[in-house]
Amino acid sequence: MQLIVFCPPKILFQHSAASWSAALGQGGMLLSCASRSQEIAAHLGHTVHFQLFDNFNDSALVEIDVYELARELHAPLCVALAEIDVLRVARINDRLGITVGAEDRASFYRDKFLMKQRTRDCGFAIAEMALISNATQAVRFSERFGFPVVIKPCDGRGSNGVEVLDDAQQLREWLARRTSSTFHNLMIESYVRGSHYIVNGLYIDGRPILVSPVRVMTSALDFLGGKSHDLHMLDADNPMRDRLVCYARSLVEDVLPSDPTMLFHLELFVDGNDEIVLCEIASRLGGVFFNQELTHAWGIDPRMSFLRALHDPFYRPEPMAASLRMVGHISIPPRVGLLRDVPQTCPLDGVLECRISAKKMTSYGGMEFTNSEILNAIVAGQDEAELRDKLHQVEAWFHESCDWSGSEIAAAI
Repeated sequence: MQLIVFCPPKILFQHSAASWSAALGQGGMLLSCASRSQEIAAHLGHTVHFQLFDNFNDSALVEIDVYELARELHAPLCVALAEIDVLRVARINDRLGITVGAEDRASFYRDKFLMKQRTRDCGFAIAEMALISNATQAVRFSERFGFPVVIKPCDGRGSNGVEVLDDAQQLREWLARRTSSTFHNLMIESYVRGSHYIVNGLYIDGRPILVSPVRVMTSALDFLGGKSHDLHMLDADNPMRDRLVCYARSLVEDVLPSDPTMLFHLELFVDGNDEIVLCEIASRLGGVFFNQELTHAWGIDPRMSFLRALHDPFYRPEPMAASLRMVGHISIPPRVGLLRDVPQTCPLDGVLECRISAKKMTSYGGMEFTNSEILNAIVAGQDEAELRDKLHQVEAWFHESCDWSGSEIAAAI
């Protein structure tokens, strides 16, 4: 099997050329964006075959050109590592005859309305929801179910386009910003109050190699609003851990049409009645630093293991019941203003990995996607309390060490 892997630059740079070469196998290649061609060429060198495309994320020609490329290969398989590529990869594989119905199956991991509709039909709790194509439908939903409401694209990514509206005035203001009286690809939901959790996992040949739940202390929407995004693994005696693992496995194995070898990223809430409520699930890992977090915790790189398993029939790691250590990670967004100075390394104890992507003498704006952070760090600890404490230490150290000019957002420490 010759892998053709759709890979945005941010993911590409998270792994060495040697790691990519081993994971892709003979004849494998990476596809990415030409906007960072020089950096990509320097990073991969001559070790990995790659091809770059202009406007990689949004160009309609990419899937046509990749199909022509793939049909010349003996045994191609297109693979998506980012949510934006899931459907076009499925379409290419279906057109090549490698898969049958892959696009329809993938839709349940991209279209949040279809996903939740199927989940509800199988007896799982979801928030009240509806598709909306006009103002009247949005108002009627809020009149029936009350506020707050959440409006989002059915196939959104990175929390882009998600808005929480607290009352009728905010809904009216949202409607006033629409550029047409007819809406497309939008849904509305009741807001769920409760604790936020994420579960990431890796399946190979239908076997769950790892299923890893974490508690999220700051939501993705708050992250977009300028707060740090921090999360940590759960204590062994925390009853939520086993509940979340069972929930995730049931959703992947019994409810949704899942590929036997896959990655997944599940977000959910536990409401005031202690009921698990689905937020969404994707057939890829979460963004920010999830792959690194899982590698440190479980001792296996899930993304590289996923790719290797697709082309190497002899690579079949055993399922893992427990992680090797407890970790947490934090992502810190930029402020709005000029960053005059920023540290290059983190001196704190217990920090397993720290990536500082901020550049000195650079002006930053607000967050647009949940992958625009300027620091990621992973910490180790003995329990949830220690992990939270270390994450707070990293946040405080970074804010104290940076020199911002014209910042419009106060540090949230």
